[in-house]
Amino acid sequence: MLQFDMPICKRSLEVACGASDAFEYVADWNNFKDFMPMLIDVRCISLVAYGPGTSLEAKVVLARMEISTNLDLVEFLKDRRILYKSSRGIKSKISWDFSQQTSKTLVTSCFEFEIPPGIVTNGSELEAIEKDMQERVGQSTELLKWVLEARPPSAEE
Repeated sequence: MLQFDMPICKRSLEVACGASDAFEYVADWNNFKDFMPMLIDVRCISLVAYGPGTSLEAKVVLARMEISTNLDLVEFLKDRRILYKSSRGIKSKISWDFSQQTSKTLVTSCFEFEIPPGIVTNGSELEAIEKDMQERVGQSTELLKWVLEARPPSAEE
């Protein structure tokens, strides 16, 4: 059985909105399908649906296969960082970091995942999956930017 390192797909973009607005949009898991093209379905499986204690069941597409996974919110630093880590299914971590710049917010999204056994049999297949996921994370970041910049600012600003 081939053993591969966990691929990491990371993108950063400046977004013309406040860090609080960007954070709150991403903190609402109901918005995930609006900006994550690799996500087919997501639902909350915990009593808590916002913030620490939130657990989600998600179905993602990896190498043209639908794979279910459970994601637990393990880091929730208001207006700064959100990190989900898998507790079942495909081993993964999904995070967003928010940094207020002068008039914009730097949003960095990172997706780490482990290739499930049997999906990849050689290095070229692994490269193809990594390239596909890099493209999907790039699309996700661009979609997030588009959605955030199209939304009206919150009343707090």
